Amino acid sequence: MRIAISYPPIVNDRGQKAMVSQNRNVQFFKAPTYLLPVIQAQAATWLRDLGHQVYWDDGNAQLKDYGQWFDDLVAWRPEIVVFESTTPVMKFYWRTVDELKARLPDCVVIMTGYHSMRRPEETLQRSRTDVVLRSNHIDFVLKRLVSVIERRRDWRGSADLEGLAIRLDDGSFRSTGNFRQVEPLERSPDVDRELVQWKNYAYENGNFLQTPGTYATSVIRDCMFGKCTFCRYNGPDLTFSMRPVEQSLDEYQRLIEQHGVREIFDDSGVWYRGQEARRFAQGIIDRGLHQKGCYFGFNTRFEYLDEETIKLLAKANFRFVLIGLEAADDETLERLNKGYKVQHVEQALRLMTEHGLHPHLTIMVGYYWQTQQQLDRTVRFVRSLMFRGLARTLQVTICTPLDFTPYHQECIQQGVLLTEDYDDFDMSRVIVRTPIPHDRYYEAIRRMYGVAFHPLFVLRQMRFLASFRRRDWQFLFTYGWRAIRRVRNHVFNLTSRHVDAAAVAGSEAVRKAA
Repeated sequence: MRIAISYPPIVNDRGQKAMVSQNRNVQFFKAPTYLLPVIQAQAATWLRDLGHQVYWDDGNAQLKDYGQWFDDLVAWRPEIVVFESTTPVMKFYWRTVDELKARLPDCVVIMTGYHSMRRPEETLQRSRTDVVLRSNHIDFVLKRLVSVIERRRDWRGSADLEGLAIRLDDGSFRSTGNFRQVEPLERSPDVDRELVQWKNYAYENGNFLQTPGTYATSVIRDCMFGKCTFCRYNGPDLTFSMRPVEQSLDEYQRLIEQHGVREIFDDSGVWYRGQEARRFAQGIIDRGLHQKGCYFGFNTRFEYLDEETIKLLAKANFRFVLIGLEAADDETLERLNKGYKVQHVEQALRLMTEHGLHPHLTIMVGYYWQTQQQLDRTVRFVRSLMFRGLARTLQVTICTPLDFTPYHQECIQQGVLLTEDYDDFDMSRVIVRTPIPHDRYYEAIRRMYGVAFHPLFVLRQMRFLASFRRRDWQFLFTYGWRAIRRVRNHVFNLTSRHVDAAAVAGSEAVRKAA
C-alpha cells in the first residue's frame, strides 16, 4: 500500500512554526527546532520493511510551505495518510483532514497523538478522519492495522485489533478499546535514517553541542515513572516497556561509524537507570565508542542516578543530561507528584557537574496555585544553580494543561481554566486563574533566561575551562552564540505577546464602573 506519514507545516499569525513532531508538547518557534519523531520513524521503517511504499512527509523539516506540502501529498496519491496531533493544533488538523478528503476521498486518514487518543470521538465528529489510534505504540498498531486494511474490504466493521476508534460506512463510530502491548519493544526496528531524511533534523537542535546530531531509537517507551500529573506519560492508555541494551548499543555504533553522527540524544521519557544504565555505559566503553568523538545524552529524573553510575557515564563520554526541576518548592513538587523534594536536587547536580556532565534544567511557571513566594523561590534557586555552575543550560516553559492529563482534568474540576479554545493551549501564555497577575510569571521567565547574559554566569563558564575538558571549551566558544540565539527565541515566544485574561476582565470591569 502507499502510506504517507505526514507533518504539515503549521504557521501562526506571527510567522512561527508549530513543533509537533516531538510527540509531546507543541510550541511555536520563529527559529524552529526540527525534531525527529522517533516512534513515527520506527513505524515508517517497519511498514517499508513489510513491502509497503512509504512517503516520509515532514513539511516543516523539508522547509515547505502549506501549499507546496499539500500539493505534493495529493500528487503522490497515498492510500493511507497518518497524522500526529495534539491540543493546540487540533482545529488545524480537522480542517486539513477535510481538505485532504475532498481531494482524495478514498484515502484512509489515520490520526495519532495524545489529544486524539484520549478524545477519539471528538476528532471523528469534528472531521472526516477515518481512524484514531488510541495508543502511543503507533508502530505496533499501524503494522497490524495496515495489514487488515489491505486484506479486508470490510475492515471498518470487522477489524478486531485493540486500540482503535473507527468510522463505519454509515458514519457512526466504534471503539476496540485500549491497546495492550503483547509484543516486546525490540520487535520494532531501528529507525532507517535515510528513509526519514535524518540530516533534516541533524543541525537545528539546541540539544546538540556537536553536529550532525540525531535522536536514537528510544530505549524506553512511555515512562518508567509515569506519575507526573502534568505529563502525557500518565494514564491507563500507556504501557511502560524497555529495549535491550545490546540492541541500542548496536544502533549507536552504526550511527557513529556509518553515518558520522557526533552527538546522540535519547528522548525517552526517562532513560535507563541502575544496572541498565551502567551496562549501557560500559558497553559504549567496551566497544571503544567513547573514543570516537561523539557525545551522548538523555532525559532522567532526580534520584535516579547514583555516583557510581554518573562516573561511568562520564567516562563513556555522556554529556547532556536533561532533568525536570519544574519548581523549587515542595508543595508544588508534591502536587505534581514528582516523587522527590527540593533537597534532592543540589547533590545530584553537584555529582554530575563534578564528573563533567552538562545538566540541563527544565522549569515551569504558571501553576494555578503558584504564589509570589513560590515563584520567587524558584527564580532564586534556579539562578543560584546556574551561577554556581551546578547546571549548564535551562529551559523555562509555562505549565499549560494539555491533552486531558491529570493536571488538565484537575484544572477543569477546579474551574480555573480561562479558555476552552484549543488554539489558546500553545504554551505561549498562562491560561489558568492564578493567585497573582500573569505578568509576574512572564517576568520570572525573563529573569531565569537572563542568566545567560549575566557576568556571573559567563565567569562561571570560563572557570570550567580550567578542567581542560574539550566539551567545556566547546560550550563557551562554539555553543555560546547558538544558545544566545535560542534564549532570545524562547523569551520572545513566551513573553512578547500574551493576553492576560484575568487582567482583561479586570480592566473591562473598571471601564464599566467608570
